[in-house]
Amino acid sequence: MKCANCGAELKVGCIYCSVCGKEAQIVSDYNLLEDDFLRDVLKENEKKRTEGIKQKPSPVQEKHTRKSEANQTGKKAKKGNRRHKKRVVFAIVAIIVLIVLVTGIVLLVNHGRNNSYDYQMQQARSYQNDKNYREAESSVKRALELEPDSLEAKLFLADIYVLRGDSLKAVTVLEEVCKEQPDSKEAYQKLIQLYSERKDYEAIRVLCEQVDDAEILELFSEYIPEMPEFDTAEGIHTEPIKIEILAEENCKIYYTIDGTDPRQGLEFHTPISVEPDQGVHIRAIVKNNYNIYSEEVEGDFYVELMKPEVPKVTPSGGTFYNQQPISVEVPEGCKVYYTWGGTTPTTESRQYTEQIYLPEGNNILSLIVVDEYGMTSDVLKCNYIYIP
Repeated sequence: MKCANCGAELKVGCIYCSVCGKEAQIVSDYNLLEDDFLRDVLKENEKKRTEGIKQKPSPVQEKHTRKSEANQTGKKAKKGNRRHKKRVVFAIVAIIVLIVLVTGIVLLVNHGRNNSYDYQMQQARSYQNDKNYREAESSVKRALELEPDSLEAKLFLADIYVLRGDSLKAVTVLEEVCKEQPDSKEAYQKLIQLYSERKDYEAIRVLCEQVDDAEILELFSEYIPEMPEFDTAEGIHTEPIKIEILAEENCKIYYTIDGTDPRQGLEFHTPISVEPDQGVHIRAIVKNNYNIYSEEVEGDFYVELMKPEVPKVTPSGGTFYNQQPISVEVPEGCKVYYTWGGTTPTTESRQYTEQIYLPEGNNILSLIVVDEYGMTSDVLKCNYIYIP
């Protein structure tokens, strides 16, 4: 049987020409047996194609098939490359989005923490426990920016400065707290301790003068001495006085009597005497072992002596017919002087030391009392008539 297209001899059982690749067709020179056989073969091949059995292609078909497969492979490769690129781009975009999201969350959290007073104080305490005092200072300062009136943060900042060895900054912070919040007992306590460690006892005294609260004043009891006291009442005295100045134990007393500052005065050891017709203005102050001065006490003292009373004479006058001795009661510390004849006695006159006897006649006895300070009494005159 021959190919109708090219005339080449067809092999038995082939449905395609092995030369031109065309489907075999029956030409006019076949016989009936060949035709039946060919139909059977075609049916068989059709059956095989129906069942999915492929026949071996011709070289041209194989080449065409390979080219087609190559094209398909190329298309698939290109399509695969495009899909891969899309996956890569998607992955990169997803990573960028994730990074932006994480960064946003971190920034949001940091912003929240940076603007949280409680968080900043918590961080400050954590840094303090780790002895990272500079970071602790930064955190507590940030907390104060958020809450400028926080007593807790200010006291904590002072503690940080102390731990860092910068007591001067701590003092500055606490002084501001005591001015702004004068009822803060803790602030005063910390400040007094720092003053004491720096031996700045005068600052303790000045600080004490600013305090009115009795409970806070108790914090100064160890450092501020009580002001001294006088054992003699101020004012005018009718006899000479000796004034003692009293103070706490282990304290020194300084005083002046001319009105000048007692800090530059004399140290008190012996009583201060005020004589008759004298007056003194005493200023006194106490200094304790911390070299802190107390509040000052001052007082005026005068001595203005009274005239002594006239003497008591027995008998004090009268008419007598017998000799009558005259007795005079002399006050303690005093002297009595007398004259006859009505003259005024002086300290140059006769001093009474024993009983006086009446002279004859009508006589006047004049007497005075002179005390130990030279003060003279009024003149006492007694009239005696003695008729023997």
